[in-house]
Amino acid sequence: MTGTIPSCITKLRNLSFCDVSHNSFRGTVMLNELNLTSLDLSYNKLTVVIDQHQYPSPGFRLEFLRLRSCNLKGFIPAFICNFTLLKYLDLSYNNLTGAIPSCISKLQNLNHLDLSNNKLRGPLPLPPQAVDTFNLSHNKLNGEISMGAGERLSRASLVILNNNEISGSIPSSICSQKAGKLRTIDFSYNKLSGIIPSSIGYCNSLHNLNLGNNNLTGNIPNELPFQLGHLQLNNNNLNGVLPESTVGLLSLTVLNLGNNNFEGVLPRGLGSLNSLAFISLRSNNFTGSIPEDITQLNKLLILDLSMNNLSGPIPMKIGSWAKLTSMSTDNFIVESDVQFQLVIKGTSSQFDLLEGFISGIDLSCNILDGNIPEEIGLLQGLVMLNLSHNLFSGIIPASVGNMSGLESLDLSSNRLSGQIPQSLTYIDSLGVLNLSHNNLSGRIPRGNHFETLSLDGSAFAGNDLLCGFPTEKLCDDDNNISTGSTNPSSKADGKEKFLLYAIVAMGFTIGIWG
Repeated sequence: MTGTIPSCITKLRNLSFCDVSHNSFRGTVMLNELNLTSLDLSYNKLTVVIDQHQYPSPGFRLEFLRLRSCNLKGFIPAFICNFTLLKYLDLSYNNLTGAIPSCISKLQNLNHLDLSNNKLRGPLPLPPQAVDTFNLSHNKLNGEISMGAGERLSRASLVILNNNEISGSIPSSICSQKAGKLRTIDFSYNKLSGIIPSSIGYCNSLHNLNLGNNNLTGNIPNELPFQLGHLQLNNNNLNGVLPESTVGLLSLTVLNLGNNNFEGVLPRGLGSLNSLAFISLRSNNFTGSIPEDITQLNKLLILDLSMNNLSGPIPMKIGSWAKLTSMSTDNFIVESDVQFQLVIKGTSSQFDLLEGFISGIDLSCNILDGNIPEEIGLLQGLVMLNLSHNLFSGIIPASVGNMSGLESLDLSSNRLSGQIPQSLTYIDSLGVLNLSHNNLSGRIPRGNHFETLSLDGSAFAGNDLLCGFPTEKLCDDDNNISTGSTNPSSKADGKEKFLLYAIVAMGFTIGIWG
């Protein structure tokens, strides 16, 4: 629907419910003039104005207020705390500024509070006692999470405070008692420090735990909620070995521990986590080999073990990764914001799994050795493969040409030898290629699309025995073609052919005149 909301709507004294969300209404609405119990103006082209000084009428018995993306500006008015019957308040995706009124904690019936994606500042308020959803993400809130706030948040279902400037430690009061409802804790992209409290293990229903991009230290607690589906602790200063309890998280779908200081070997038993689809352990200090049982992860889409000290060969049965063997068009469903960092052509990029399908294997910057398994060609659904900066030897298997979904291939800085397989020219989706700094030899394959991947030849640099386009080095058979007219045997052949033609011509002439 389009147009404006008629001003006479304020005269409908018996109107208690108004929902005009997800339309294209324009104009200005004065919130103070409406007398409702439920109002939803979200997702229009409206500008909602709240007069900070004009209190709503005494009969304003609001229980549900949703003004998501309504061009709201200015402060949150303190009189909102007079709405003692309010159960649902959503003012997200606006331009609200200033502090959140502290009196909001006194709204005894408020169970849904969403003030995310504004420009709010100041300290984190004490949550209302009955709060179930508490979303203040993407603001500029600062200060610490108090022990009292931790207690109240333990009674909620969703606690989302990411992308603020909250500092201090995570209070031990979070999940200090059995918390039956809490499913999501997202404190990522803040300035939190200290350790992860062991009380997290008491959150029996916790499914999403995201503490990434903070300044946390210490070890991962030995006891983690067994229902965890997403565990994201990336970009902190955590250390120690991975607790054995990690391989007991049978519901785990996302494991992101990248960019920390973890050490030791990768725990055996990862292959028993049948739901695991996204693994990032990049940029740590892990040693030892890649466990063989990791090939049992049938739902695997992303495996990033780059920038560690892993050694030994790639497990042979990687063709068992069923999700990567076909180019599925079905996006993997994740319940919360999940981001992964992948390196493509030397550039680190952030991928949001909620935006679309992505798959990749990054084993770069380790000390892995041996041959690249022939089975790798079975991974026809793989989008990105990075095996660079290792000690791989042998040939590039021709089966790589079967990886029809591949968009980025980096095998640089290894000890690979032999020729570049012609089959690589068959991958039409390939947009990034790097085979530099190996021991490859022979003619570089030609192909209309393949030739555009490295017009400057950088993808083949550091392979002294390669020849042909786009390098300036001619191959041996190129020399034969260009100098063939001066070859002695060619001259002899020419003389013999000339004599033959002369004899035939002479016989033809005698036959006519004789």
